[in-house]
Amino acid sequence: MSRENLFQRRAVNWLGMAGFSRNIGYGANKVFTGPMLTSLKASQPLIGFILGLEGLMGLLMNPLTGWLSDHTTKPGFRRKIYVGICLPGAALAWLLFYFLHSPIPAMLLIVIFYLFQQSVISPYQAWMPEIVPPAKWGVASGILNLWWLAGNLVAFLVVPMVWTVNHVAAFVLTSALMVFGGLATVIGVPERVVDPLQSRTNKLSYKVLRQRDLVLFFIVHFLSWLSYEALASFFTLFIIHVVKGSQMDAAFAMALFTATGILTAFLVGRMYRKISPKMLLSISLFCYGVLSLAGLVVHSLTAVFIVVGIEGVFWSMNLTVSFALASDLLHQIIHDEQLEERLRGGLYGVTTIMESVGLMIAAPLAGLVISWSGSYSAVFLVSAISSIVSIFFVVGIRLMKPSDITIEASMDASSGRNL
Repeated sequence: MSRENLFQRRAVNWLGMAGFSRNIGYGANKVFTGPMLTSLKASQPLIGFILGLEGLMGLLMNPLTGWLSDHTTKPGFRRKIYVGICLPGAALAWLLFYFLHSPIPAMLLIVIFYLFQQSVISPYQAWMPEIVPPAKWGVASGILNLWWLAGNLVAFLVVPMVWTVNHVAAFVLTSALMVFGGLATVIGVPERVVDPLQSRTNKLSYKVLRQRDLVLFFIVHFLSWLSYEALASFFTLFIIHVVKGSQMDAAFAMALFTATGILTAFLVGRMYRKISPKMLLSISLFCYGVLSLAGLVVHSLTAVFIVVGIEGVFWSMNLTVSFALASDLLHQIIHDEQLEERLRGGLYGVTTIMESVGLMIAAPLAGLVISWSGSYSAVFLVSAISSIVSIFFVVGIRLMKPSDITIEASMDASSGRNL
């Protein structure tokens, strides 16, 4: 059987359930943690410190769990165990967080929540290329990004609406969906068996991740997340102070941003092998950056909704292309499937580190620019510059033609490498 025929869309959708549930927790944290800690009389500097630990946990846990999963050969303990333990663990920590009425235990639980949330990412992302043939990585990335963005939409829109009716129900719903997503993925997705003897004969070295094209990709990933987080960090305050809208207006705008991204993800995934990924990534970064500049002059809520809705398309394009491109770059460097499998946890660990660094730098940088300029609109300038500058690094990436990758995937099939 050819590897092309081994692509199972159902398995990819089940894999998407873990991303869906993880992003519900990610979004719910953005919406509720700050206000909840404020209600517990925690000081603003302390709240800022606790919220910043999310990025720190990402820096620490993603490379660690990626390394551990790469070095494990026992089925069920390479990728599955992280999803099966971390997502239910995060769900329990989130639910208990609501019922605690003392700031210290509540903050401890949020740190535990961050620990679980960040520990799952690298092994989870490394799972997809192991169950999907290379020629279908773009399609799979589109499907997974659709589910990830759907999780954001639930967190930014559905959960806050439930909150307005019943506070407990909002936290129970979030936790229940996180448990469901994690268990659905563990039950529904197979884990590829790794031959321990073959793994020992292959030399494993993360020095590969310092190869020029991957380094350029990591820089692009960092700059694109810096662009996104600079805008996201102060978007609500921009809506309130510049556009004269409300917090709910900001929530609806982010929901629209996410909804247009959902509509885009699958289409971009299907285009991935038909159009150069470099071209798709450059277009997404350029358009996202140019549209960000509109924030400097737009002061109408309707206009903001239009701009944000269009930006969601190009952010989704960026996410979809980047996820598949990371595996493609490793694939064209290694040419050894067994060794690739033992490097993917580290690969996605580094990409998530870039996201975490972007998260940690974006808010302070944007805050300084706002202070210097005296206007919340200045965050759009930071976003635009970061996005457009990243294109210069995209241009430097050397990538095989899509047809070459497809041919190589067919050659892999004929050599008897089975999923």
